[in-house]
Amino acid sequence: MSASAETVFDYAVGAQSYSGVLLEVHGATPTAIVVLLPDWRGQSQLAHDHAAFLVGLGCTVAIADLYGNGFAPDSPDQVGPLVQRLIEHRNEGVDALASCITQLRLLVPEDVPVLCLGYSAGGMVALDYGRSGGDVAGIILCSALLKTAADGMNTRIRVPVLIFQGTQDQVSPMDTIAAVVAEMDEIENDVRFELYTQTHHAFDNPDAGSDPTARLVYSARSARRAREAIAAFVAEFTT
Repeated sequence: MSASAETVFDYAVGAQSYSGVLLEVHGATPTAIVVLLPDWRGQSQLAHDHAAFLVGLGCTVAIADLYGNGFAPDSPDQVGPLVQRLIEHRNEGVDALASCITQLRLLVPEDVPVLCLGYSAGGMVALDYGRSGGDVAGIILCSALLKTAADGMNTRIRVPVLIFQGTQDQVSPMDTIAAVVAEMDEIENDVRFELYTQTHHAFDNPDAGSDPTARLVYSARSARRAREAIAAFVAEFTT
C-alpha cells in the first residue's frame, strides 16, 4: 500500500470553526471512510496511531476536532472543563460531527460507506450523533464516556452500533453500561456490546500505564481484541 498523506480540513457550525485531520492513501479508492472522534487529548499521537491502523485497512480517516479551533490539550489539568462542556452541551458535539461529515462527503467518493469511531469523550459524541439520526453506515465506541440519552433526545439509532467497554471502568461503570443496554433494548436498536474483564477506562492507551488501582489503565490484550473486532466490523460494510 502507498504511503498515506495527511492534510487539514476545516468545517464550521455557525461562527465556531473546527479543524480536522484527514489521512488517506494516495492513488487508492478507500474501502470506507471513518470519522475518528478521539479521547480528551484530541488530535494526539494516540489518535494518529488509531487512524494509521484504519488506513492500513484501506480506509480514509478523518480525525475530528472535539473542542473547536483545532485545540488539543496538552495537560490533564485542562481536561475537566473541556469534557464538562461537552457533557453539558451535547447538542454542540452532535452539530459539529454532522458538519464534519457533511464536509467530508464533499472530499470522498459518494458510494463509499462512512462510519464513526469514538474513544472516551468522542464515544459520547458518536453515540449522540447516532441518536440524532446521523447519516452514517455504522458506529463504533471504544472505552467510551457512556451516557444514556439526554432529556428530549431521540433514542432510536438507525444503524448498527458496536461498543467495547471494560468491566472495571470507573468512568463508565457497569451500572451505566446496564442503563445504556436497557435504553438500546427498549427501542430495539441494533447494538453489540463487548465487555472485557479486568479492563479499565482508556484500555486502548499505552500511556495510561499498568497500575490496576488507577482510574485509567492500559490493557494490551483488550486493545488488541478491540482492534480485531473493529477490523471485522468495518469489513461488514466493505465486502
